[in-house]
Amino acid sequence: MITFQITEKDVEQYAVISGDYNPIHLDMEAAKQQGFTNKIAHGMLTVAKVLSVLSNESLIPQGLLSQYEFTFISPIYVENLVTLTIKQAENKIRVEGKCGEKIVVKGCLIVDRGNP
Repeated sequence: MITFQITEKDVEQYAVISGDYNPIHLDMEAAKQQGFTNKIAHGMLTVAKVLSVLSNESLIPQGLLSQYEFTFISPIYVENLVTLTIKQAENKIRVEGKCGEKIVVKGCLIVDRGNP
């Protein structure tokens, strides 16, 4: 298992890079008005964090990520810790992310390990 956190700084920087300034990511009151208990992380920021963690943990060594698919089950709030459970079989990596006991994201990645 691997754990990472999505910080307020991550969300703010991602908003600048992506141009996604939706207030539910940046303003507590706007998030609460939409029924959330805190500001939520951008979905693609979450994907980027997962891919970064997998790359840094050498789960995708010397291979090219050829395909991925993620499903967001529940929002990930700013400052949440996300714990990833990873199952790898040949060129397929399955990922499940939880905040506490709640599943928040699931994904499947295909890695091409062939010669370039």
